[in-house]
Amino acid sequence: MAYPIQTQVFSVFLGTQEGIHSVALPSIYSSSGSRNLWIDKLGRAKKIDGYSKQNSSAVTTNTGSAATRLRALRAYRQTGSSFTRQLLGVFEAAANEYELWYSTNDGASWTFIVDLGSGSIGSIPDFAQVDNNLFFANGVVAPRVWNGSSLATAGASGKSPTITAAVNTATGQLNGSYTWKMVSVDAAEVRSAGSVTSNVIQLQDEQADLSWTADSDTDITGYELYRTTGTGTNYYFVTFIDGRTTTSYTDNASDLDILENRLIAEHGDAPPTGSYFCEPHKQRLWWGRTDTNPRRVFWSDPGKPDQVGVNNYLDFTDQTSVGDVVTGIVGDFEGALVVFCERSIWTVTGTGQIVSDLMDWTRTKSNAVVGTSSNRSIIRVPAGAIYTDASGNQVSTSRVMLSYFTPLGDIRLFDGNNDIVISTPVKETLKTMLYAQRDKTHAVHDIENGHVVWFWSGPTESGDQAEPSQAVVWNYRWGVWYIWPDMPMSASTTVETSSDTQIILTGEAQTAKGGFCYEFFDGDSFDGSNIPARWITKVIYGTDNSWNVREPQQTMAYVKRFRWLDLVAEADSDVTLTVEWMTGSASDESVARGGASKALEPLGLQLITSDGNGIDTDDASNITIPFDSVQTIINMEGTNGDFIQAVGCRIRISDDSQNGSWSLEGMTLGYQLLPGATRRLQG
Repeated sequence: MAYPIQTQVFSVFLGTQEGIHSVALPSIYSSSGSRNLWIDKLGRAKKIDGYSKQNSSAVTTNTGSAATRLRALRAYRQTGSSFTRQLLGVFEAAANEYELWYSTNDGASWTFIVDLGSGSIGSIPDFAQVDNNLFFANGVVAPRVWNGSSLATAGASGKSPTITAAVNTATGQLNGSYTWKMVSVDAAEVRSAGSVTSNVIQLQDEQADLSWTADSDTDITGYELYRTTGTGTNYYFVTFIDGRTTTSYTDNASDLDILENRLIAEHGDAPPTGSYFCEPHKQRLWWGRTDTNPRRVFWSDPGKPDQVGVNNYLDFTDQTSVGDVVTGIVGDFEGALVVFCERSIWTVTGTGQIVSDLMDWTRTKSNAVVGTSSNRSIIRVPAGAIYTDASGNQVSTSRVMLSYFTPLGDIRLFDGNNDIVISTPVKETLKTMLYAQRDKTHAVHDIENGHVVWFWSGPTESGDQAEPSQAVVWNYRWGVWYIWPDMPMSASTTVETSSDTQIILTGEAQTAKGGFCYEFFDGDSFDGSNIPARWITKVIYGTDNSWNVREPQQTMAYVKRFRWLDLVAEADSDVTLTVEWMTGSASDESVARGGASKALEPLGLQLITSDGNGIDTDDASNITIPFDSVQTIINMEGTNGDFIQAVGCRIRISDDSQNGSWSLEGMTLGYQLLPGATRRLQG
């Protein structure tokens, strides 16, 4: 009597799972090897769309006509009497130029703004928009500001006159070290930007003689004088000095007399030259890290993003963080500013009010084990995001969290105090991250599809490993991961258009190809190259059909004869899928058993004439009408007519071509248990 056929049904195709043993892994996962797929809203494994050029010819440097890579992208919006959408891009050459350009048509054409010089090559810029001004910092040059038509160095113009202070030995009320600032005021009570800080003088029961040059602006009617206390750094109002031409004053106001007065809010000092980061938070712009002060973050005056008091900073240093550096800033996260270092994460709470001559910002070091090496890798993800923990359990977040790429080569979530690794499913892939290129990692949040894409540097077949070349994708709706290994992208961003709420744009990483901006998730090729997509199962052992439990028990003790595969697929156009089957011990790259494979061609209905001949276009392409779904039963015979007889098998479904997307709807595997052929001898 023939052995009865048993079946195992696959109704959902989920992501890769490299961090859980195949025996413990649910059958709907691939244990590894799946690539260039994504999971759609219906839980189907679907071939990704490609990317296509926005600009038809590569951008070369304006200064030297050299080939470029697109290092950074940033969307800019200007509102008011008119509405302007722009895209800013940093194009850098391999040796000399580092140029800022802008586009008014989503990267289709570009206009040169400025060359920031060879010293900036390799630097990763940061952008922040406040009102209609877009600020730029890259850790090298003085921060810049773009208003939609022109670029300027960030910082206030029209500064007030600078005070020179001298000791007056007459008996007075000043004790300690003092500095002064001046603010010019016009007839409409409009304040100019504060002056440069005066020189420091030390006094002991003395007075101070102050002098300055009259403001050249004839609209000025007088000056507000501000001073520190003898032991503080905040500037308090001392007095109003009437008359533009008045150029001297003797200060003898005691510290106690000025502590209740107005604090200066017009410091007039520019952001530190060489700032790496800029981030809005609490109506201020926060400027982070310089080479001189790698763990220091400065806050601007309220509503004046490019006016930063030289004493207005927090230093994120304790006994365990010496040698650490600030690597990113995120504002307005649960009401706090989050400061990422490479080895730690800090939070800053408070309102910016002065209490007892001290700003009430409170810095707290979190319990996070590690921070990030790339500001561009930090993405805010919504509550309800699903991830798999290290034990293989699916967990849903109860609040908004920050996801980020770490120097350890993993991806974590930060909840405001603790971090947790979520990238266990792709841990083997991420092991190949190149540590020396960690700062070039960047991410884009594809809100429409509910996933985050991290682009990172890893080994490539071409041997060029200096730039991002691969991507891993976390779909937080389903809590699954996929690997996209062919992604030479050095920048990414999202933009809105008048007709689309989200378009993902990326930048070419290799100067050998040139400065191109791509529309991502668009078209059916990687800019003309095939998309090698595949889904491969974990080892399938068969089940005992115990449908009354959540996961039927796997029948690992018996050898099976795997007979047929009933596959349901969907395609957008004429697609050829290759279906292969292998023994359970086969690796991801193994050749099918005995060359066993089946080509499904096409997934669609070709138009034919009455005598059965296909109707082609003038270039000999088939004219097809795609079905929503196509069901095909495949006999799993090898080329010599035999079936796989083993404890388990693996099935690989692949496509390496330029065509429309396809998705796997469902699959039923038919097999026979061979009870007389056990995997081991019975004692």
